[in-house]
Amino acid sequence: MNSVRVVHLVYTYGIGLFAGLLYTFEQGVIPALMTLSATEYAKVQQELIRSLDAFPTGVIVVANLAMLLPLYPLGRLWKERHTAYWRLTALGWVLFFFGVGVFTIALNVPINNTVLTWNPAAPPTDWESARNAWNSLNAIRTPINFLSFLLMIWAAFEIPKG
Repeated sequence: MNSVRVVHLVYTYGIGLFAGLLYTFEQGVIPALMTLSATEYAKVQQELIRSLDAFPTGVIVVANLAMLLPLYPLGRLWKERHTAYWRLTALGWVLFFFGVGVFTIALNVPINNTVLTWNPAAPPTDWESARNAWNSLNAIRTPINFLSFLLMIWAAFEIPKG
């Protein structure tokens, strides 16, 4: 059972880091980006995207660990799927995997990829619609991530003793 506790701690920490990143964007980065002109926005956003994607042990690794590691206790404790721990972990995993992971890959990343193709000196005339769509999507995934994080913290107090 110690392996379940250690793995639970690791992915809960990862989900918390991701929640903090999304919250930072929601409360600090996005409001700052909203004050920029089209050319300034294109330059800054492209650098943010490149910076977050370039660091291999950063966001991508943490997010993948947080998406995959919960499968270990869910599989190992399959016979105990009636317990609060298993159900809270399963719900937290579903929210993080689909509500943050798949959501980000399917919706936010395509916008990022489009922004990366812009010429910063002459952004498209509809640049604000891409910015607003990304911001709206982030406003959805941020509370989903926080709920997942809270469920994993709660689940930590429910780990079976055996």
